[in-house]
Amino acid sequence: MRTDNKTRGSLAFGQNTLNRRRVGAAEHARRRSLLRDDPDIDVVDMPTLVGIAKAIEDEAVRRYGFLADLMESRGELSTAAAFRVMQEEEQSHVKAVDRWATSVGEPSVSAEDFAWQLPADLSSSWDEVAGSALLTPYRAFALAVENEERAFSFYAYLAAHAENEQIRAEAEKLGGEELRHAALLRKWRRRAYHRERRAVRPEPVEIDSLDAFHRVLADHQAAIASVHRALAPRLRHAGDEAGAALLERWIRAAPEAAATDAPTNAAIELPVTTETDAPQESSSHPDDGGSTERETPRHLLVDAQKPLEALADVLEDVMANAEGDLFDEAAAAMGRVVERISQISLQMSHC
Repeated sequence: MRTDNKTRGSLAFGQNTLNRRRVGAAEHARRRSLLRDDPDIDVVDMPTLVGIAKAIEDEAVRRYGFLADLMESRGELSTAAAFRVMQEEEQSHVKAVDRWATSVGEPSVSAEDFAWQLPADLSSSWDEVAGSALLTPYRAFALAVENEERAFSFYAYLAAHAENEQIRAEAEKLGGEELRHAALLRKWRRRAYHRERRAVRPEPVEIDSLDAFHRVLADHQAAIASVHRALAPRLRHAGDEAGAALLERWIRAAPEAAATDAPTNAAIELPVTTETDAPQESSSHPDDGGSTERETPRHLLVDAQKPLEALADVLEDVMANAEGDLFDEAAAAMGRVVERISQISLQMSHC
């Protein structure tokens, strides 16, 4: 029996209420959290709490620095600047945690000894977007908010497994700090949103039937093929034969509707850049009379990802509102798009 979204939500709420009566406080804290897996820490003593707190902050500094360098190498300067700001903020958190460790009598605990206990969720989301072509400052701050909330969930788990009341109270304080950080990042996220929304974006296309879905999908496939057809020879010229062959294989496998050089639906616009605050430093085309200094395989592969991620955004909207066959077809198309994005990301790692 199929159920609509409202019914599914009601059933889930009822089941969650029942579950709360059946599980203990520690298990309930885990289920309410944003962590997908149980951290599997039985008892939390003070050295463990201090070591984990230091490891969380050290990892955040390292991760933000890596992503800032990556965005700079791709020419996404405003996104890189966003990550630099977050890195500086986390460096101040490292100093605050060091002062707190001294105040609770554990100044010499090493973060390296506890890094292995950090949940994979605290880094997996960054790994998933590192190769994203549409990682704007807004999306970067949105992801940072999510990670701060996940860190809060982790501290809630540690508090529930604390050895005594003092450790529980300290874990809750650390969790409260993560929520304060999240509130600050939300402010930065809102500012980034208002800057980015000035960019001209196409109006969303209403998709309420399989026929409408097939038309929009065909238009996007044609647009993707058109972009990839233009990029393949440039990749080969830049020395990435494997990247060029990858795009050409997809072009040959595309539906007949993708054989044209432009989509049939004028509402579709391919994202040229989503960095509204960055200087115009996109890759130069061989025929535009400008410098080709930035014509590198990595930049060209980023361009190849953009129309795929634009289609992924459309498919996400469809899946959020669809049922039955329409949902199933959108989900299948999403699987194919994600697979291609992943293949491009893998190719970028070889550049």
